[in-house]
Amino acid sequence: MNNELKRTSFFWPIVLIGAGVILLLRNLGIIQAFNFNTLLRLWPLLLVVIGLDLIFGHKSPWVGGLIGLITVAAVVAFLYYAPSMGINPTSGVKTEVVSAPLENTQRVEYNLDTSYAPVTVSALSGSTDLVNATIIHHGQLEFDVIGDSDKTVNLSEMITNDSWFSLDLGLSGQKWDIGFNPSVPTSINVNGGSGSIKMDLTGIMLDSLRAHFGYGSSHIILPASATPYGVEIESGSGSVSLSLPVSTDVTLKLDTGSGSVCVSVPVGSGLMVEVLDDGSGSVNLPAMTLTQGDGAFENDTWQTADFTNAANKITIQIVNRGSGSININIDN
Repeated sequence: MNNELKRTSFFWPIVLIGAGVILLLRNLGIIQAFNFNTLLRLWPLLLVVIGLDLIFGHKSPWVGGLIGLITVAAVVAFLYYAPSMGINPTSGVKTEVVSAPLENTQRVEYNLDTSYAPVTVSALSGSTDLVNATIIHHGQLEFDVIGDSDKTVNLSEMITNDSWFSLDLGLSGQKWDIGFNPSVPTSINVNGGSGSIKMDLTGIMLDSLRAHFGYGSSHIILPASATPYGVEIESGSGSVSLSLPVSTDVTLKLDTGSGSVCVSVPVGSGLMVEVLDDGSGSVNLPAMTLTQGDGAFENDTWQTADFTNAANKITIQIVNRGSGSININIDN
């Protein structure tokens, strides 16, 4: 047994340590971001070094270790010099700016299909663009604007094979920065991915918001409006926080998953919460009166004391409740 342990090759331990060193060098910016398609160019080398380890590594552990060191050094040298040789000129990360002019737009609907990059959405200031977005991403961006006075704007990313096999670990600064013109009535539909989403819609003339969130955390600031509007949120495993506006009637429908949901209601608004479905997640409400049901958070209705006579009313309907907690707070 002792003789077998002595003959164990150091090849694979050295290769594992080397893989960590390569990722560290990438983090420090010494070598550029790379992907598996680049490394697949070295597959003949893998056959050679495995064969050498089988022949020599088990006879002498240190010979196996030396083979491992040479292998790691060869991979590092390849990744370091690959861009100058034109083998890996870029990491696949690119920056694109897409925009469309406001022109005669009377109404707009935005359809956003995001991926794993973080997303920020806000109102454009002093711009003649209907939409202006700077996207740093992998893959293939798809952007189109349809219609004349009533427009539909579609923005999404098709993930390529290079994107799936990227090893840049998000260090390439991927992000979506999107700006909407605040001067036209706006409907927003979001299909979120694994990246975080921050939407500050302050100033936007919002007609409606429908969002399906995935794994990433999401934070939404809703705009004030002279007319009522509706918001529908379907959340997944990521946390969701929503800040509701003052002096605005809003109907919010929640379909929650395993992530926590936190809703901040401005002080002075009348609040009604309808729980239409049972679930395992907890529901935490401010001081409210039960007006329907038994208080078990299944087919129950709760209201603040001033709801009936409030100048502005906020209605929150929990249509499906998952395992995540739902916290509704009144801001002081």
